[in-house]
Amino acid sequence: MFEGVAGQARVKRVLERALREDRLSHAYLFAGPEGLGKLDLARELAVALVTSCAGCGACDECERARRGLHPDLAVIEAEGDQIRIEQIDALVADLSLRPFSAARRVWVIPECERLSYINDAAANKLLKSLEEPPAHVHFLLVSDRVERVKPTIVSRCQVIDLAPISEAEVAEHLARVHGVSGDEAATLARLARGSVDRAARLAADARGPRRREQYLVQAARLVGGPAGGPAGGDGQTRRPGPAFIALLEAETAAVGEEVAARAAAEVAATEQAFSDKRERERRVKAVEARAKREQLRRRRLAALDALDLLASWLRDLLALSCGAPATILNVDRRASLEESALAAPEVYRRLLGIIAATRGDLYLNIDQKLALQAMMVRFEEVTGA
Repeated sequence: MFEGVAGQARVKRVLERALREDRLSHAYLFAGPEGLGKLDLARELAVALVTSCAGCGACDECERARRGLHPDLAVIEAEGDQIRIEQIDALVADLSLRPFSAARRVWVIPECERLSYINDAAANKLLKSLEEPPAHVHFLLVSDRVERVKPTIVSRCQVIDLAPISEAEVAEHLARVHGVSGDEAATLARLARGSVDRAARLAADARGPRRREQYLVQAARLVGGPAGGPAGGDGQTRRPGPAFIALLEAETAAVGEEVAARAAAEVAATEQAFSDKRERERRVKAVEARAKREQLRRRRLAALDALDLLASWLRDLLALSCGAPATILNVDRRASLEESALAAPEVYRRLLGIIAATRGDLYLNIDQKLALQAMMVRFEEVTGA
C-alpha cells in the first residue's frame, strides 16, 4: 500500500505490522520536515483502514477513497491560516455515528499545528476526543512543524518521526516514478536534500518548463557571475532582481491554471458520485475551498523552491570560495560556478542569511512579492550592485 512513498522503510514496516496484527493506535502524528511523504503515508494508511481490501491500491474502492469519495474517510484541512473550531465541532458531532460502510471511521488532519495557530480553542476541543475516542475511530495527524503542535495533542498520539531520505533513495525514486535517471537524477537528488516532494517538483520542471535553469541564470547575475544559458522572457533586459521575481510570477500563474483545471474535474466527479443534493453541495463546496487553499500552498511552495535554488547557487559559491568544490549541489553547472568572480565567504554567508529571513517571512504569509522585493534590496546592499 505504501509503494508510492519513497524511502521510510522502517516507518512502513511499523505501520504494516500494526495493520496486520490489528494493533493500531487510535491516533498517529506523522512528523518531520516538509516533503518527506508524511501526508501520503497518512492517506494510504487511512485508505487501508476504511477499505475491505485493506488498501490493496488497485481496486475501485481504493481509488474512490484516495479521491476523497469514501463516506468513512474525512480530511480536515485549514481554512485560511487556521483549523477552525467550527470544523472540530462538526468532527465531534460525527464521532457518535457508526461507520457507514467500513469497520472504522478515519479523520486525517494535515497541518495540525494550525489547530492552535490563532488560539487553543480548536486544539482543546479535539483533545477531549483524542483522549477517549470511540473504538472504531482513528485520527491521523500530520505536521511539518511539530514544535508548534500543542504538547497535550502530541502526548495523546503515537508519534511517527520521518527523516530525510538518502540521495541514493531519492535518485532511485526519480528513476522509478518520474523517469529521470543518470547524472540528471543525481543532480536533482542532491538539490532535493532528502525531500521526495521537492525532487518531484524538480523532475516535473526538468520535463517541462525548465525554470530551474532560468532561475540560476538570474542567481548568477545577482552576484556578478556569468549569465550564460537560457534567460527566458525578456532576456537580460531587466535587472536580475525584477527578472527573478517575474519568473516566479509566471510560474505561480501557471500553477493557478493547473489547480483550477484539476478542481473543475474533481467537482464534476463529485457531482456524479453523490445523488443526495445536500451532500453533493457540501462536497462540491469543500472541493472549491480546498482548491483555494491548494493554490495558496502551491504559490508559497513555488516561492520557497525559487529561494532554495538561489540559496543552492550561493551555497555552491561559498563552497568554492572555501576550497570545497566536491560539496557543490549544482554539479551540472560546475563550469558556470567556476567562472564566477568569487567574493569573500562572509558575503555569501550574509546573502544566505537574507534568504533564510525571507523564507521565514513567507511562512508568516507576508505578501510574497513585497517580501522578495525587500530581499533584492538587501542583496544589493551586500553586493554593492
